[in-house]
Amino acid sequence: MNISDSKNEMEEYENESLPKIFKSWKQLYAVVIGELALLILLFYWFTKSFE
Repeated sequence: MNISDSKNEMEEYENESLPKIFKSWKQLYAVVIGELALLILLFYWFTKSFE
């Protein structure tokens, strides 16, 4: 077993724990950060509209 085989096995193991709609961890993190930004903007808008 060489290093590239070990790396491929590790990537496969990491991707097994991902939800099936995401192809990589970067996509998952991007969605989480985008959702957080959307919630912050929504709460800011609610705060300003009910002052």
